[in-house]
Formats: sequence, structure tokens, C-alpha cells
Amino acid sequence: MVWYLRVFGVFVLVFGVAVFRQSETHLERTWEVTNKPELVQKVLYDSFQPKSSRLPVANESWETKIMGETVKCTTTSANTQGQIEFQISAEGFKHYQILKESYRLEPIQNGVRIHGKWEMETSPNAFSKLLFLFFSDADLDHIAQGKQKLF
Repeated sequence: MVWYLRVFGVFVLVFGVAVFRQSETHLERTWEVTNKPELVQKVLYDSFQPKSSRLPVANESWETKIMGETVKCTTTSANTQGQIEFQISAEGFKHYQILKESYRLEPIQNGVRIHGKWEMETSPNAFSKLLFLFFSDADLDHIAQGKQKLF
């Protein structure tokens, strides 16, 4: 009986350490589309801010709904050597502290190669960290697949 308690105690200790060490995760994907870079950038921005008549400027903020929660989004952008880079940060999730989506659009011969990177940080409470341990990668994968299906 004592051995069962020791094994259970070690399991609880290791599980607790795994939960509380979770703080962030990221996912990267690259795919190609046959559109112009400006159109690709517009479609990606429209997925955050539907029916927008223009691209947001750097450090512009707006509210939108992501994964069923109303959050505040902020954008940063850069245009270097023919490549368009921009990042959108979303804050205000119930269990996630911040979600960052970074895109680099690289013109290729027949379209655009999109390099996407999604990063997520957890809220500091124990329940959020527990959810983060089990569902963070699935949430990032769901978001990434949604962006790829736009094209």
C-alpha cells in the first residue's frame, strides 16, 4: 500500500511541475498561394477585422472576436526588401494572456509564400495553466488551419 502512495505522490508531483512550468507555446507553418501580396495581406487582416475598407496602420488597436471571445487586437507592420511582415497581438482572453500572430509574405514566381507563426502565453492562474497544458497546441493548430483555409 505504501508503494502505491509513493507512486501516486510522484505522479502528482511530476504532473504539478508540468502544469506550472507551462507558460508559452508556438507553432510555425509555411504555405504558398497564387495571389498578389497585397491581396494576401488584406485577406489576413480581414480575418481579424471583417469588412475593413483599409489596412490598419502600425500600432492601431481594435476589438474583435477570436475563438468566441471579444479581445483587443494591436498590429505592427514592416515592409523590407520586397517582403511584407506584420504581427497582430490579441489580449483579453479568459485563459490566455496573449496570442500573437506573425506573418511574413515572400513574393515568389507565381504568387506568395506565407510564413506564419502563432505564439500563445497562458494566464498565471492554476486552472488556466491546466487548460493550457492540454489544449494550447490544439487551439494554435485550429487557428493556423483556419488561416490556411482562407486561400
